[in-house]
Amino acid sequence: MSKTLASFLVFIDTIGVSIALLGGSVGLCLLMGLVTIVLYSKVNPVLFGDYDRKRRERINQRRKELLAQRVKNGGFSK
Repeated sequence: MSKTLASFLVFIDTIGVSIALLGGSVGLCLLMGLVTIVLYSKVNPVLFGDYDRKRRERINQRRKELLAQRVKNGGFSK
């Protein structure tokens, strides 16, 4: 799936959720909620996969730095 198609699907989903909320239809709100959950699981890695990977790498690097600093200082500091 391309980023363009993923962005378009998110846009359509946003319009659908807006219509469901403004219309006050409980059934449509539940349906759009399910569509949103499925869409999130499929589209999030496409749109934000690189960002999430880099973020995890930065977090792990920072965790290693803090652990090394903690070991260097002889344990937990107050």
